[in-house]
Amino acid sequence: MHLGSSTRLGVTACLSVVASLLADSISCRAEEPLKAALQSRYAAMKAAVADRDGTAFASLLAPRFKSIDVSGRAKNADQIVAELKRQAADPNRSSETTLVSLKPEGAAVTVEQRYEMKTIKVAADGAPRAVQLVTVSTDRWVKPADVWLIERSVTTELTYSEDGDCASSP
Repeated sequence: MHLGSSTRLGVTACLSVVASLLADSISCRAEEPLKAALQSRYAAMKAAVADRDGTAFASLLAPRFKSIDVSGRAKNADQIVAELKRQAADPNRSSETTLVSLKPEGAAVTVEQRYEMKTIKVAADGAPRAVQLVTVSTDRWVKPADVWLIERSVTTELTYSEDGDCASSP
């Protein structure tokens, strides 16, 4: 059987698409344990924040941890933990972290994540206000031993609203 050049190109293109889809499927399955491990670390962060447990939070941070906000200001681990300890308990607070993408790089991984927090705060006039904070951050996790530690978090987007109206600062 003789195939024309356009048929051979079509078959080659189809095989290329199938190979690409198969590679993507294998890659996704290979990332599932990594994604689960990192989701677990983000859940541990959430619990430490809810409990205002600086020790638990610090155990998730790499030695040279830096957090950089949308304005470019950097804070180290000690500064972040001190802020956490000063926060008042908030029984109305709910939050969710979504891992948007993962990019493994040897013993490190870059994660783009979306964090959404909702709560109720009492305004100066005594009226309750529905508050929503949404951030998008690029986080770098490293694994120097058996556990993943966050080394750097750069917030690239921040939206803050009260009762659905965007506010200038939280």
